[in-house]
Amino acid sequence: MSPLRVPRTLVLSDLHLGRPSGAGRADAFETLLADFDRVVVNGDVAELHHPSFAADAELELARFRDICFSRGIKLDLIAGNHDPFVSDLRAITLADGAIYVTHGDALHPAVAPWSPCAGVMHRAFAAALAAQPADASEDAARFAAAREASLAEWRAMGHGAHISTIGSMARHPLRALTVLGYWSRYPALVAEWAGRFAPQAGTVIVGHSHRGFVRSIDGRQIVNTGAYSFPGRPSGVVIEGTTVRVHRLVKRGALFALAPSATAAWPINFHARGLERRTTQDAAASTPMMNRAASPSASPSIEGR
Repeated sequence: MSPLRVPRTLVLSDLHLGRPSGAGRADAFETLLADFDRVVVNGDVAELHHPSFAADAELELARFRDICFSRGIKLDLIAGNHDPFVSDLRAITLADGAIYVTHGDALHPAVAPWSPCAGVMHRAFAAALAAQPADASEDAARFAAAREASLAEWRAMGHGAHISTIGSMARHPLRALTVLGYWSRYPALVAEWAGRFAPQAGTVIVGHSHRGFVRSIDGRQIVNTGAYSFPGRPSGVVIEGTTVRVHRLVKRGALFALAPSATAAWPINFHARGLERRTTQDAAASTPMMNRAASPSASPSIEGR
């Protein structure tokens, strides 16, 4: 990389590689990824757990890794509810903690309230949360509980996690209402989670619900990068210099690309109340600020702005 070039980071989520209704082949991202120095896939990168899709998912994930490796792109895979063992990462911070990234499956005790097994997941989540060590941080405990809830859904269904489609929603109107209700509540759930576990983050990036949005809540910019399957409007978050931009992903032939114009953009900033707390903590701390995470279970980045 030229010393004059500003590093660029791209955040995606919910590719569900290997699943016919997902993003398709990893090769479709090849030219897109080549423009970045770091790529973060924020959960559900591949359908690794599903017997019908696992072989293709493994192959496409390997191809995705190879694209990054062969070009010297740093790749971070954050685990979600469809790929909870793809890595140990459940959240990361960027820009010295001003940006917090997590999939979003741990925000609700049923993980996916629209699933036919929502009750099973809710009970598994509660049991796993109660069994966490007393010294575990609350967010780490909830991440572990969400993983156990996801496994409980797979066991209950016998063929992997529930996959929502337009057809399944039409056949089950109550499930469709549950999805709509969750979509309406989800931004507030993200804001609440950030206030507790990433108070200094002025930007929060999530996925999971498959419905893309950009919202400003309580002084934070909250982004959901959408998904390639139902309802199918994916976006990418570009972090470059002192700016965050959100771009729709469009298909040009067989390849994904960023739409030329950003749908939203804003400067990288810390949250005001979180910055006050951070300043107080920094006065008494000797650890360099860049090496501390927003919370005990968020992996920090030493990437500069």
